[in-house]
Amino acid sequence: MINLTIDGQPIRVAKGTTVYTAATQLGIKIPIFCYHDRMPPFGACRMCLVQVDKMPKLQTSCTLEATEGMVVHTQSEPAVDGRKGIIELLLINHPLDCPICDRGGECPLQDQTMSDGPGESRFYEEKRHFKKPIPLGPVLMLDRERCITCARCTRFGEVVAGDHALEFIDRGYRTEVGTIDGKVSDSKFIGNTIMICPVGALTSQVYRFRARPWDNDTVDSSCTLCPVGCSMKLDSRDGEIMRTRSSENHHVNDIWLCDKGWFGYEFASSPERLQTPLLRHNGDLFPASWEEALDYVAEKMAAAKPKGRIAGLGGIPLTTEENYLFQKLMREAMGVNHIDYRVGMPVLSLDEEGVAPGMEMSIGACEELDYILLLGLDLTEEFPVIWLRLKQAINKGAKVVYIGHYAPEIAPYMNEMYLHAPGQGKNILAEQLAKVATGHKAAAFIGQQYLASIDRKPVLAALLDAKRQNSGFKINLLEGKGNSFGARLAGMHPELAPLNERLRTPGLNALQWLDTTAKEGWDLLYVAGADPAAKFPSGLWEQARSKLGFMVVQDLFLTKTARQADVVLPAFCYIEKKGHIVNVEGRLQKLQIGKMLPEGLYSDGEIFTLLAEKLNFSLQLGSDFIKVLSSEKAVFTKRPEKLEGFSTASKASNGDLLAVFAPSLFDSGVRMRENQRLSQLIKPPKVSIHPNEGKKRNLTDGQIVRVHANGNSVTSKLKFDARVAESTILLPLGFEQIAVGDLSPNLWNGIPVKLEA
Repeated sequence: MINLTIDGQPIRVAKGTTVYTAATQLGIKIPIFCYHDRMPPFGACRMCLVQVDKMPKLQTSCTLEATEGMVVHTQSEPAVDGRKGIIELLLINHPLDCPICDRGGECPLQDQTMSDGPGESRFYEEKRHFKKPIPLGPVLMLDRERCITCARCTRFGEVVAGDHALEFIDRGYRTEVGTIDGKVSDSKFIGNTIMICPVGALTSQVYRFRARPWDNDTVDSSCTLCPVGCSMKLDSRDGEIMRTRSSENHHVNDIWLCDKGWFGYEFASSPERLQTPLLRHNGDLFPASWEEALDYVAEKMAAAKPKGRIAGLGGIPLTTEENYLFQKLMREAMGVNHIDYRVGMPVLSLDEEGVAPGMEMSIGACEELDYILLLGLDLTEEFPVIWLRLKQAINKGAKVVYIGHYAPEIAPYMNEMYLHAPGQGKNILAEQLAKVATGHKAAAFIGQQYLASIDRKPVLAALLDAKRQNSGFKINLLEGKGNSFGARLAGMHPELAPLNERLRTPGLNALQWLDTTAKEGWDLLYVAGADPAAKFPSGLWEQARSKLGFMVVQDLFLTKTARQADVVLPAFCYIEKKGHIVNVEGRLQKLQIGKMLPEGLYSDGEIFTLLAEKLNFSLQLGSDFIKVLSSEKAVFTKRPEKLEGFSTASKASNGDLLAVFAPSLFDSGVRMRENQRLSQLIKPPKVSIHPNEGKKRNLTDGQIVRVHANGNSVTSKLKFDARVAESTILLPLGFEQIAVGDLSPNLWNGIPVKLEA
């Protein structure tokens, strides 16, 4: 420990603590620009100057390590004058366009000019002028003349995200922020650079010129666009959503969001949103009143109840409470267990699943790991903010080993990487697990490449065996979408009642229902927040739809499924709801209403309740469920003591390739497409194979090919990619152009496919 004095106040701090940090602990404010407490000290801006006894020059407090007996003065005349000089120099070319700058009102430069600036400048020369603004991407704008070259944005890409999306170009007074080779910034986290920019140099193209911070009404909520469930703030003006921002939560997202969280809210204001219920008449959908629509649905549900051929699908965009009401409407009012939230996701029975999805550790604890095993997980595409937490562990020296079917975006940060075709990685995994010794802060993160394949059980069995040898070894199964964990907890599962109570008489799951309906027909299907027509194999779906008596769809947009419905009911989106979601670690996160509610619409939960009333059924949350929702964490991941399983290795024969289905953060889903600017980040989908596989088949990079499996085929442009394992073909998920759902009802990794020009 070190003893020092700052402005006459003694303080004792750990060795290695900087003067700036020590001063902060005493409540002494020292102005900063380049320093950010989520990155190592840099000392570029010189704004944090202090005077130290026995040191001839002023020192930057953010880089100065405290020493025994040090005496520091933050408010001495030399220190104050030094900081005034820095402000004066920074403003030589700064445009002083505060009345129009989007950063006005929340700008550290503006604030510190008032509190620490000289009040008057000795420089009256003409300032620099640049063409403004420069788009660095669909969501990021740069006003070069405002930049103070603090390097926060470039260092974020280096230290926090690891994507090096922004860099300094040129030197000296010509230095400015740019992108690699002048291309569009390639990042999933660029919104964070806008947040940490201490001036208005980087601004959001989505929010730019829309509002001032003092005009906005702010509420705390959570993002539902992936299972991480990041904490966020919703800003609205005159009832309209203006922007979303990150909210500090050390347990989950720290202070960060991915760009889907930063900019993925425009769909809420899309003119394409459904405004009124629709009823089918003479083959077409026409607007109807709520009373008419709900009466019709209730009539059909009551008529279908005696036979019990009723099913409910969906729930991922719904709150946990709404999922509870949905399953209760199906189970108690209709008397069936034929419900499932897993539309567009792998569908497994509980026995096939073996281990429930979820994490054995908090997301925040990822930063403290020293051994990380990534198994078949493309982290930045599926659970992006978890990567930002793991990157901090890497910065502290953690070792990372990746095993999978293709190399992820974060491959440069892997200490070891092993690529193999589906079904071929048993020995590699055994070798790596043998290295997980007692004492390691070690964890495995398993993704859909193994969880949605024949390798699931043997991989999980091997991990559980390693855990028996090292009880501190954490096993994290990262699968799911949106609020799928909340849907599961609420009982939107054919084998599980709410709170994960196993049912004695399970219902049909999503795929069993599809197959049964295609063969035998069905009376009624209720779809809420899902698009099975776009996810299931088109031929099988069309066959099932032709034998389905009645379908009601509840959604925001006229999806492919909604266009085939008998009744369409419009609903609220996540920024218009109050309730809870459950994230991938089992943590309850709150949702708050962040904008004026669309007139004439209802939430999903209100729709279920209104329908129940018409069916003479009282639909309410159960007391046990309410009790769980009032707790801080809803842990529901269960680990069996022993898991038996075996794998029959997939084999490519007769020129077949083994399919691997790859999710994308920026896919072409309905909500994503309705984000005007964020949708520009969607990259054209391609199927990818190793160049050696292309040569074997006399194919060329970029040509159009057909992929065949199970009697169906899809067409796509081909990409040669050495990051894909040999004998493997990578197929993108979530794109209309390549309907990979036609190839496999369960999107099962390892299915053999044929490729031809």
